[in-house]
Amino acid sequence: MLLQVQNVRKSFGDNLVLKDAGLEIGEGECHGLIGKNGSGKSTLINMIINLVEPDEGNIRLFDSGFEKRPDEIKKKIGVLPEFNPLVEEFSLPDYLEYIGLIYGLERELIASRTEFLTDYFFEDVPGPKKPISDFSKGMKLKAGVCAALMHKPKLLILDEPFDGLDVFSSNNLVEFLNDYRNRGNSILASSHDILFMDKIVTHVSIIRDEELLNFTKEELIKKEQPFDKQVADIMGYNPKTIQEFK
Repeated sequence: MLLQVQNVRKSFGDNLVLKDAGLEIGEGECHGLIGKNGSGKSTLINMIINLVEPDEGNIRLFDSGFEKRPDEIKKKIGVLPEFNPLVEEFSLPDYLEYIGLIYGLERELIASRTEFLTDYFFEDVPGPKKPISDFSKGMKLKAGVCAALMHKPKLLILDEPFDGLDVFSSNNLVEFLNDYRNRGNSILASSHDILFMDKIVTHVSIIRDEELLNFTKEELIKKEQPFDKQVADIMGYNPKTIQEFK
């Protein structure tokens, strides 16, 4: 298993976020992490990448605890965090070179991957002198995706990867992620965009009332309801009654 979350519990003060959470991700799988706003999705991701400590339970990446092999594990995971921290003074090529050097990549490899990723994800590749601070929200998100992929991680962790992308860019990302998974890599993606999640996931993990409920996609679509309807029902969605707005 690339990732094992075992009996994880997390509270912030008196606010219980997750209880007895369990999750396993194997090779070539894409797990969609879904829940309401504030349900604990980003908290779970932050625990997985060792930014937040669980109160109870264990998290193992590549059959090891993060604290035992931190450098080795970091080389095998790529992360697009919720707030996408970029060095915005850099141009995109300089930023991706910076990321590649952190991972110990050769400059020739960095250059070829930068060209590939920017050509794929950007309709109009930003000029080499344009600072990231001048990018739109969607362009900054694409820069974060490129950075997370720079070292070709075995496990790719994406927090809201469709937030701010136009429909063409979202479809490009869907195609890329499906191809990436089919090549033996694995993905954990958190998103509120159920329609695009439907296109990439092999498994679904839904946070409801502090519990993490796990399903294969086949288990959901066998019930002869649309994927988004199944997910909404499990989340406990209750449609509001429409009344005249006075």
